[in-house]
Amino acid sequence: MTILRPIMLFAALTFAAPALAQNVAVISQEITLTTSKVGIYVGQQLQVIDNQIDTEFEPELVPLRAQAQQLNAEASALAPEVLRTRNDLMRREQDLRVKLGELANWKQRQMAASRNQALKPVLEAYQAAVNAVIAEKKIDILLDGTDILFRNQQSDITEAVVAKMDAAMTTTSVARVRVPRVPPAGTAQQGARRQ
Repeated sequence: MTILRPIMLFAALTFAAPALAQNVAVISQEITLTTSKVGIYVGQQLQVIDNQIDTEFEPELVPLRAQAQQLNAEASALAPEVLRTRNDLMRREQDLRVKLGELANWKQRQMAASRNQALKPVLEAYQAAVNAVIAEKKIDILLDGTDILFRNQQSDITEAVVAKMDAAMTTTSVARVRVPRVPPAGTAQQGARRQ
């Protein structure tokens, strides 16, 4: 159903455009943000932050890995019917999963906050570049390329927007945003709903 909507929209615009004499264009924000010089720079800096967080988490991960190996060794030495009766092993496994999940969630929230902060000026440059290309090419309708199955080179303005962004900025401030280890009440549920 979701595939049909973009196809029908594109077909309607394709057939209506000549009659209305409208200039229709397509853009991919994701491609623009990842292939522009500033987008590449932000990606590289976020990888550095990702590695820093991994290094900081390592002292906590070492004992958790050791516990997991010990738990696996104990479980593999037991017969399946005995293993099913060992609630203590199941509790230990569940505790390990919770601790690892909390660390992963904390890292994910830090990375998301860092990325969002870094992209604020990039998105402003993106919008300015898009507006400039719209004005230059006299575009009447701009579609998000994510839902478009076919587009010709002339209707795609992604490269033109990337060129304008590259001329405007090549770097931006990328800093790690530290968030509380335990998310405020309600935040974890909201984050889970977004995914």
